[in-house]
Amino acid sequence: MRIEIFTQKAIVLFQYSAIAYLFVAIFYFMGLPTGGDEFLFLSDLQLIHNVGWYEAIAKNVSIPYMILAYPLSLLMEDFVALRIVNILLVVLLLVYFYYVKKIKLTSIYFYLFFFMSTVGYFYYGTNDCLFFVSLIIFFNEVHCVANDKEVHFNLALSALIIAFFTRELFLVYLPIVLIGCYILYQSGCRFTKRTVFPLGIFVVLLLLNIPSLQNNGSLSYDRKSPPEGLGVSWSQRQYLAQLMVNNGELANRQHPSWEATQQYLKTNGRESLPDGILNGLTYNYQLTIKEFFKDFAYSITYSLRSLGLMLFIILLYWFKGIKMDKKLKLNYFVPFATLSMLMIFSFIIISYVELRWLSAVFVMTIVYYSEIEDQNKISKHYILANAIVLCFLSLYGIFRILNKI
Repeated sequence: MRIEIFTQKAIVLFQYSAIAYLFVAIFYFMGLPTGGDEFLFLSDLQLIHNVGWYEAIAKNVSIPYMILAYPLSLLMEDFVALRIVNILLVVLLLVYFYYVKKIKLTSIYFYLFFFMSTVGYFYYGTNDCLFFVSLIIFFNEVHCVANDKEVHFNLALSALIIAFFTRELFLVYLPIVLIGCYILYQSGCRFTKRTVFPLGIFVVLLLLNIPSLQNNGSLSYDRKSPPEGLGVSWSQRQYLAQLMVNNGELANRQHPSWEATQQYLKTNGRESLPDGILNGLTYNYQLTIKEFFKDFAYSITYSLRSLGLMLFIILLYWFKGIKMDKKLKLNYFVPFATLSMLMIFSFIIISYVELRWLSAVFVMTIVYYSEIEDQNKISKHYILANAIVLCFLSLYGIFRILNKI
């Protein structure tokens, strides 16, 4: 009885701190000057304003995100339009959970408030938010069908199509997406007359990509391209960054300039840096394995800051289930997908893993944890420990932001 009382008090304290954290974070992040990747999307909007949609798409822009941001940019400053779109997408995700999936567990929303306040990038004017919200909806529908709950197949398909056309990062998620599609198929989801809506979205977005397909031979995605004429790729710059970090020549999480990367290739030869993800994995197996374990440990450890103990708890719950059942079950899709994506990113990113790339599975971790917590499938001691950790992290986040204001 005493543990239940302590747990309830800790949860209430966390909820109050999470609400305070949310308002402080919104005030802080929405007031930040434009920076980082936002410049890329601001330039995309300016490109559309200056040369029109056809020429802009031919030069690569994120079409779904620009479709949402462009109308607002006619009414307000471009950077405000980009950030307003993301706020609306966050609201849309909460509406989806509450009204479409009818998730009435109050705990999940406080966990989401904490997560969004901590990571911050849901408020930035980039296409990350649209990409991750779309993937979250798809993964949640797969999670529902895997647990014999109501599934909205056409909504899942529509969200998946939007994610596909929004960011090239979709290809990294492809293994888990294919498993999700297989689960939907095995559960009886089939195309119907209503599927004309998601298929219509696919056709429209494919047609809008024609300028890029004609000009570049690929879909229109925002890419961090080097200045013309350098002959250097982003993957080569990433690889050089890790070599320099390992040699103590560069601070962690930093990159050399494009010019420095070009000079390295001139000095050491074109074959001194691998070009492309696959070449990067096979170029130096010893380095790949070393960086895998380092990046995996980093990702698991630093997930604590945005998820508290939730990731550790759902993985322990999953491993316990495997031990008891002696096999993998579909209803463990979320922990399986989360662990798989952690391993995939740890393998392919030689430089360092940006945890924002894992947002889709991290939010699903919150959904999954909230469910097993509500169903009393985990120890009260775990719930108490998680609530205490989240409470301290919320207070830490609040004080950290206030010190920056």
